[in-house]
Amino acid sequence: MKYLVNLDNGGTLTDICVVRGSEVSYTKTLTTPVDLSECFFKGITQASEEIYGKDSLAKLLHNTDLIRYSSTQGTNALVERKGPKLGLITDNHQLETNLTATKNQQDLFSSLVGDRLFLLNHVNDEGMESELVAAVNTLTNKGAERLVVAIKDQEEEKSFKHTFLLQFPRHLLGSVPVLFSWEFTHDTSRTRRIWSALLNSFLHPTMERFLYSAEHRLKAHKVKNPLLIYRNDGASSRVAKSVALKTYSSGPRGGIEGTKALAKPMALTMS
Repeated sequence: MKYLVNLDNGGTLTDICVVRGSEVSYTKTLTTPVDLSECFFKGITQASEEIYGKDSLAKLLHNTDLIRYSSTQGTNALVERKGPKLGLITDNHQLETNLTATKNQQDLFSSLVGDRLFLLNHVNDEGMESELVAAVNTLTNKGAERLVVAIKDQEEEKSFKHTFLLQFPRHLLGSVPVLFSWEFTHDTSRTRRIWSALLNSFLHPTMERFLYSAEHRLKAHKVKNPLLIYRNDGASSRVAKSVALKTYSSGPRGGIEGTKALAKPMALTMS
């Protein structure tokens, strides 16, 4: 039986729990916000020293079936408003009102989007191409680092995307990624769909940098088993198949699932 390595990354401390059968080892290290892969590997290194002794990181990695990671970084990023400036392109003149129905929504929208909102008057007509160019230029000049496109009708958004990519091939937009709302989620609630797209775009850069960095460093140690990202729905997935929004509050969700797992056998012994 090989080990299961679990890491929970918080704002101050990163906790590591290594399990093999009834054998359980715990350790923790300071979180390194500038490069989360540093505390990730430092924690695993400390765990390997407790199990095997000094200079045994590779031994633990090669005797591990799964490495599973959860984080509060998404929660911290939203609380601290640390993330990219977003630009929102839409054809719905009521969208901002719908997205800011409560004071908390108003505050969050102001922090994430602010005045980087462009309202389209032409979708699927002659004026669409020139208005699209104006939208992208206006928002990027205002500092938008990522764009979210939210066209009300799904088929119209597909058509708009085709025109968008013709006008702005990915190499021209460079480091300004674009997320189309209907592609991210098909939630029938327009408000939830757009908020999901905005939050995912906001959280994506931080999680992407760390997760791919950690995965590449694991591959450098010739680790074949994938790094699994624990999600806020209670499941886990590989880095390439993980959505940034799903990492939001994955740490607290892991705590709840762990409590449930411990409570079940205790309930059986008491019944």
